[in-house]
Amino acid sequence: MGLGNGSPIDSDAVDASVEQVRRQLDTGVVDIRFRYQKGHQFKQRDGDDVRAARVTVAPGIHERGGYFDIQWWENGDYKYHYREDGLEFRFGREAANEATPKPVRHFHPPRDLDAHRQSRIGVERPPELVTIAALKTWWTAVENGDESLVNAQDSLL
Repeated sequence: MGLGNGSPIDSDAVDASVEQVRRQLDTGVVDIRFRYQKGHQFKQRDGDDVRAARVTVAPGIHERGGYFDIQWWENGDYKYHYREDGLEFRFGREAANEATPKPVRHFHPPRDLDAHRQSRIGVERPPELVTIAALKTWWTAVENGDESLVNAQDSLL
């Protein structure tokens, strides 16, 4: 069934993640937008029923900046999808993977988004800790200008 496994979106967890990014990166957060329905545009906050958040950050790994699309579901599944020009990767938790050989907590690496590698993020909750871990691995790659360092650290948190 995929991310969420039929569970509703967890707007509170999305908000908690966004606030953690804001606290952690401070002036490195360039913009925050929200999407309220699948397939719709990201826009300024105008309601409580958030489906996803887009947090634009600077600097990026190879570019001046990029963005994270963040989603959480009530069953604890999440997605942190990072993009900048010519580069993207994803961290996720997908309970539906328990019945497959794919890891529940997984990482889709740059240049091979179809791969499901074990994530180095060692926590599943609360959203603030998952956000800290996702940003820590991303920041290691930013500091070194090396995308191969994303998800290369020892278990995070």
